[in-house]
Amino acid sequence: MSLRHAVLGLLSHHPASGYELAKHFKSTLTGVWYARNHQLYPELGRLAEDGFVEVVEEGPRGRRTYSITDLGRTELRRWLVEVEPDRSTRSETYLRAFLLATVLGRDDALTVLDREMGVWEANRAALQEGLDKAEGTMPPDDPYVLATTMGVRLNEAMLGWAHDTIGRIREHRAGP
Repeated sequence: MSLRHAVLGLLSHHPASGYELAKHFKSTLTGVWYARNHQLYPELGRLAEDGFVEVVEEGPRGRRTYSITDLGRTELRRWLVEVEPDRSTRSETYLRAFLLATVLGRDDALTVLDREMGVWEANRAALQEGLDKAEGTMPPDDPYVLATTMGVRLNEAMLGWAHDTIGRIREHRAGP
């Protein structure tokens, strides 16, 4: 995934400052894509140099508000429609799932799975709460609604996997 395209996508909704974009990454795209300030601000500069965004407002302390340009919208569309996504996954969660059965004893594996279930349940509940608040105030095809619905379903899938795995470990592995 490209930070450049994530920024263009966020700016396609409305102009924003680097600070506002960083907050949006943290609140809305968490678990999908993250951008640290030391990555985000240089990328905004490159996007401006390439003509994909422009500064539409300058405020105190060097605060700049960026807006996507027509060229930026064309690039974002090209990337979404023409570029095949990288479907490989580099996930610490998946790596831990792979190693769980080979490295840990039964009790430790169950402890880890219980902890992960707690995280996924909390994530699902928070996402569902956001969806419940959005219901009736946002259209069903709003990007927030679509992405949050996907997050709920991914957390449900992870919970289902963990539940099944706990059952398999309890049934097929003895002791610690």
